[in-house]
Amino acid sequence: MEHPLIKRIFAALLVASTVLWPSAAFAMPGLIEAITFLSLAAQAGAIGTGIAAVASVYAGTLIGIGASVGLSYLASSMLRTGGPQRKPEDVQQSFRQATAPRMRHYGRVKVSGPWVFAEAKAGAFHKVLALGQGPVDAIEEYWLDDTHVTLNGNNDVVEAPWYAAASNYHTAHIETRLGASTETTYSSLGAVFPEWTAAHRGDGVASLYALQRASGQSAYFKRFPNGINTSYRVVLRGAKVENPLTGSVEWSDNAAAIIRDYITHADGMRLPAAIVNTPLAQAGWAKAFARSAEAIDLAGGGTEPRYRLWGSYGLDERPADVIGRMLACCDGRLKPTPDGGLTVDIGEWSEPSVILGPDAITGFTELGRGHDIMSTANTIRATFLNLEQDYQASDADAWVNAADVSDRGEMVQSLAFNMAPSHSHCRRLMKLASYRANPTWTGRFQLNLRGLAAFGERFVRIRYPLFGINSVFEVQKFDFVIGEGGILTGVTLDVISLPQSAYQWDADQEEGDAPVSDETDVDDAIPVPPAPTVDILTGPVASLAFSPSNNPLLSYQARWKPTAGSTWTTSSVLANSASTYTTGSLTAATAYEFQLRFVTEKGAEGAWGASAVASTA
Repeated sequence: MEHPLIKRIFAALLVASTVLWPSAAFAMPGLIEAITFLSLAAQAGAIGTGIAAVASVYAGTLIGIGASVGLSYLASSMLRTGGPQRKPEDVQQSFRQATAPRMRHYGRVKVSGPWVFAEAKAGAFHKVLALGQGPVDAIEEYWLDDTHVTLNGNNDVVEAPWYAAASNYHTAHIETRLGASTETTYSSLGAVFPEWTAAHRGDGVASLYALQRASGQSAYFKRFPNGINTSYRVVLRGAKVENPLTGSVEWSDNAAAIIRDYITHADGMRLPAAIVNTPLAQAGWAKAFARSAEAIDLAGGGTEPRYRLWGSYGLDERPADVIGRMLACCDGRLKPTPDGGLTVDIGEWSEPSVILGPDAITGFTELGRGHDIMSTANTIRATFLNLEQDYQASDADAWVNAADVSDRGEMVQSLAFNMAPSHSHCRRLMKLASYRANPTWTGRFQLNLRGLAAFGERFVRIRYPLFGINSVFEVQKFDFVIGEGGILTGVTLDVISLPQSAYQWDADQEEGDAPVSDETDVDDAIPVPPAPTVDILTGPVASLAFSPSNNPLLSYQARWKPTAGSTWTTSSVLANSASTYTTGSLTAATAYEFQLRFVTEKGAEGAWGASAVASTA
């Protein structure tokens, strides 16, 4: 006989497990209490014998599920991504915006940021950029426009053309702050602009102060051709995160440590820290950390950690979008634990402990050999974070099933692994994607209550002799089945077969060819013209002849002096189309040397060319 109390308890289970409640704190205690009561009632004989038998068998499983099912639905809801994925190069832009979204960085990134302050005074230009939420661990490189520069002890750029060795004059100055909770103001900026007071510290924000000192016009355009829009970027080590093995807080690019930090951080998902610190959750994080740190062989020699995460997120982004791209780059899944915690499962093939056979399977739908034509793919294309191409997203070597392409034509799946900082890393993820796009078996199985054993599992073995199935399957989706009266009657599993070979890796055969950098060494130096042809005319004056510049951006300038002298006379910049020039009066019976140079339309001056020597009569 069906006990009314049991109906009410399972109705509570239905409501709590099938509806995404507004507050997990509200729903979870009721769910756990209901399932715990069911267990105690069964043990005390307070309910019917038949129901007691079922409760006795499954109470332990249900209590574990009750403690974690809410987290499971919460995790799945957070993975409902919908926004566009931010590209690595997006954070390298410097712009003026009154209320720009703040950024936070993990691993190593190349960044610039919005203008916080910009003002010119006494021929110098001062600019402060917000690089992102702090604190960051360290700044490793400085880039001025597209040049990697170094700083001396006074934070001045030491390379030419920003340093004039002859006059010992530094024209570019860069200071940075790491974004400590209580920061230090840029006192050198405050010395020039009193309105920048000691209160302008920028607490909690990593920043950069750039000073472009005064230069003559021609030198200025060599040093700062983009003027006030000169680009300043840095390569930095981002946020410090907690090591789940040691508890120490330090910089790390380990995928598990970064995901754990994002889940609990005040600028991330903001879940309570207790959720990742239950005993079972902590054990899961330690396992995931070790899995991410495993050394993977590289085709060119050496190794790299299995899964690292380098990248940035905006505080205006949906947490689902951020955590989604993190998990995608480490084959990860958020996983609730029976003690009410939350951990991450980093993909690792293993023989499943859960085996589902005919005694558990009550039916199936959509069972077939592989995906339908609209879901399959035989070519996987993906992008990754390419350090060799200025920390931008680049196309990896495509993963192609050549035989299938020959049979059916190319069917492409395009993915973005833009937090994966190596080509090898990306290709390993592409291989997994290829297996998932072409499984041997796929389907949805209906299971009785024995199927509860699959809750929270990534892999299960399914044995179904009717179709000769005895394979390891990856669980794509787990759903409870609620029968009449709100009674839990079973579960359904959406699964795809995934063999062990999907996780095996041969670097020499499978790493592929990383894209070759498309950067070329462009000689943007102003060309040096040859010596002019000189004719001495009556006057005496000199007529200089030279080939037209044939460049609308370059014009000639001429100069001359007695060979025994040291003082040059310099002409104005000639018309762009000029091919001759006549000097002013020269001294009779004197040897002169004559030179040419190019000047750009912006006034940048090239080097003087070789001298032509001629004597007046």
